[in-house]
Order: sequence, then C-alpha cells, then structure tokens
Amino acid sequence: IKLSPNVTDIVSIAKACEEAGADGLTLINTMLGMRIDIRRRRPVIANRMGGFSGRAIFPVALRMVYQVSHACSIPVIGCGGVASAADVIEMMMAGASAVQVGAENLRNPFACKEIVEALPVEMEKLGIESLRDIIGIVG
Repeated sequence: IKLSPNVTDIVSIAKACEEAGADGLTLINTMLGMRIDIRRRRPVIANRMGGFSGRAIFPVALRMVYQVSHACSIPVIGCGGVASAADVIEMMMAGASAVQVGAENLRNPFACKEIVEALPVEMEKLGIESLRDIIGIVG
C-alpha cells in the first residue's frame, strides 16, 4: 500500500494498514502543492493544487519512513526525493527495506543506473558491507 504524506498521523494509518493485512508499505506519495502564475494572477494548474515531488520532499519522506518502519513490523519501501546513492543509504538507515526513485528519473533519465553504479562506492566509503546491515540502524 502506498501512503500519502497529506495526513496528520501517518503512523496510525500505517498501523491500520498492517492490521488489515498489508504485506508492506510504500512511503511517500506526492505532497499537495500549489503554484501561482503571478502575471495571469491564477493557479498554474487548472484544479489549483497538485502533486509536489522531487528533492524538496526528501526530508519529509525520510521522517515518515523512519516513523512508520519503527512502528510497524512489515517492510517499508522508501520514496520521495531520492536522487543519489547517499539518499538510498539514508533512506535505508531510517528503516526502508527497499528504495524507489521517481521524479529524479524525469530530470535525469539515467538516474537509476547512476545510483546503482554509485552505491557500492558509497557503501565502501562508509564501511557498509551489506545494505541489510543498515536497515533501520538509526534508532
């Protein structure tokens, strides 16, 4: 189940999903955002608000992955603003069992390839032998 960050208590929703039989959770979907065309004096998108994603939401996603992974016992897939191998490691340290790259692929179509290639180098620099060893390491 992919959960939206546009809620006041992500943990209670995650726990309800787990209790209802979810196998795992993906955090987070896009945040609700808005832009205004100041020349035309109206919203940029026709329905006024829409999905906000990319690098700017990474700290929110990381926080929610941390909260939910420490409150639930099912796997959590972390996503939201992931753009580098360091982001992958950070997401996993927060508690993600796997990581998804989304908006960064729109900016750089080679993002996933570059992240996969950079991951072993980043792991070596940090003394990480296996990604399994760092899942949820931040308590």
